[in-house]
Amino acid sequence: MAITKTKFIQLMRCPRYAGLENLNAKDLTSKMTFAEYKKEEQAFELQELLETLSESSSNSNQVNEEHLKVMLPYYNEVEQLAGIQAKEYFDGIFTYARNTKDQECFEFKRHGILYLCYVDIYNETDDGFRIIEAKATTSAKFLNLGSTKTKNGKRSFTSIFQKGKDGIYYLLEDTDVMLEEYMPKDKYIAHREKLMDRYHAAGHYVYDLAVQRYFIEQDLKKDQLDHMIPNLRYYLAVLNHEYVFDGTLENGKPVYHKDQNGNDIICYFDMTSITSRMMPMIERDRKTLEERLTEPNVNPYPIGIYCEHKKTTKCKYCDICWKQIPKENSVFQFIDQHHGFQKEDGTKVSTYELANQGIVRQVDVPDSYLKRKKNQIQKEVVLSHTPYIDIEKIKDGIKEITYPIYHLDFETFPCPLPRYRNERCYTQSVFQFSLHIEKEAGVCDKIKDHYEYLAPDHLDHREELVKKLCSLIDTESGGTVLVYNDSFEKTRLLELANTFPEYREQLLKIREMIFDLMNLLKGSTALYKKLGYDSESSNMFNYYHEKMTGSFSIKKILPLFSSLTYQGMEVGNGMEALITYAQFPTFTKEEYEHKYQKMIEYCRQDTWAMVEILHGLSKSVN
Repeated sequence: MAITKTKFIQLMRCPRYAGLENLNAKDLTSKMTFAEYKKEEQAFELQELLETLSESSSNSNQVNEEHLKVMLPYYNEVEQLAGIQAKEYFDGIFTYARNTKDQECFEFKRHGILYLCYVDIYNETDDGFRIIEAKATTSAKFLNLGSTKTKNGKRSFTSIFQKGKDGIYYLLEDTDVMLEEYMPKDKYIAHREKLMDRYHAAGHYVYDLAVQRYFIEQDLKKDQLDHMIPNLRYYLAVLNHEYVFDGTLENGKPVYHKDQNGNDIICYFDMTSITSRMMPMIERDRKTLEERLTEPNVNPYPIGIYCEHKKTTKCKYCDICWKQIPKENSVFQFIDQHHGFQKEDGTKVSTYELANQGIVRQVDVPDSYLKRKKNQIQKEVVLSHTPYIDIEKIKDGIKEITYPIYHLDFETFPCPLPRYRNERCYTQSVFQFSLHIEKEAGVCDKIKDHYEYLAPDHLDHREELVKKLCSLIDTESGGTVLVYNDSFEKTRLLELANTFPEYREQLLKIREMIFDLMNLLKGSTALYKKLGYDSESSNMFNYYHEKMTGSFSIKKILPLFSSLTYQGMEVGNGMEALITYAQFPTFTKEEYEHKYQKMIEYCRQDTWAMVEILHGLSKSVN
């Protein structure tokens, strides 16, 4: 059913994809209904949204159809906001009626293949039109492309995008400024090139828009409307990462006025010039795609970055093409493997190159390739089936933990659109905490010494949560707040302290009491340098077991020190907890009560896991 923008992008992953799709001639020439088109596009759009949502999560691959369905309203709202707000930035007539046949469609045929796309926001002007594609990602992806320079001892950063007087972001080359006054031209070009890399965080969205542009221009040429092409403009509408919600509600729903700094919630980036540069590339891609469709090939093809196997946007055929890669202790599970490896002659070799040469297990990598001590230890542990443990470092770290120990874990919902006062787009909004209080070594009961708070609905219950947390942690009597991956909890506590000034002092004291349990296993330069270790020793991990497969996540560590398991739990990982919370308003009374309890059980399991790990680790070194 026609080649849509999404299908085009997927078919261009690698030569094997087209063969595995097994498309016939009818698939390539028949029209498709708007409903069919939207179903295909939305699945891809929601995968993009979840990728943004879970970029800092270890659960980013645990996504299914139910998760996508739950997130659809958030994506729709972003697109609706982009359409409404666009009227403040652009003149002309707008069409952005999502899920209706009113959306503009462009199509053309080439060599018997029908290409087709609809557009998110169509803005008709006197002499042409603007295409505005809404994406539920943030402006940071684009504004973070740029150069840092030091002057008079001060470092300053300049983005390759600058905001024009009209409030729209433009590439420096598209403004009237002198480029060299902002950054060296070679650095500018290097960062601009990333926009044309479809596997770069920002380039991913620009490639999508470029394919859209190609389809539109071919449609115009077909209808002999080539003269319109120079008057067309192409934009990305994304969430403003600097926007801070003031908490205004109407009928219980957030109203996104300009914030106190004059920011709108949506940013517009003019991508006209960069997508123009990409037209020859897209033309080549179309020819390549047609070759692949004409002579489909299902033979194995080297795996690579185009597989996106660690992302929610991963190729749907990864299970076929990656079947030779072991699930445990593959070369992709070497710590810092993204930096590649080095042969005896100094030549660099990537992990993909190793795998495509048949070197897929850690134990198969020549010792001479492993320049990093961590990787040498990983291989030795797998070969010997004996864990690596630095007893003295772990002992010294444990001595820093004082009683009582408050084992703390937060669950958060990084909503694309801010819901509560002081939140930004994708703020990790805390809706639940779990706390186990261990008064002295070994004295902690899983049920009796457990305390929790879980927001009952989607109203703002953060102050209730903060109040209860502060009532449970005695900041005056000392002790340790134990967490797993402290940067997360520390950031949440700081955000809450800035939002609720009456609790600020105690929240900051709680923050100061934090000790990261992961540091006892993974090591920590800051902690161990303070304890007198040199830089190399401080940066080295303290514990490694072959079952960890390169990960220090709590789910990997727990089975090494306890029989406790998450298997069989109805809510068994962070993504499931997030989605369950998002579904609260849709549950029946019975479903709600059941799921609410399962959420408490899951979060309780996380903090009890820390209790078990600390006890198990202490026994191991004693």
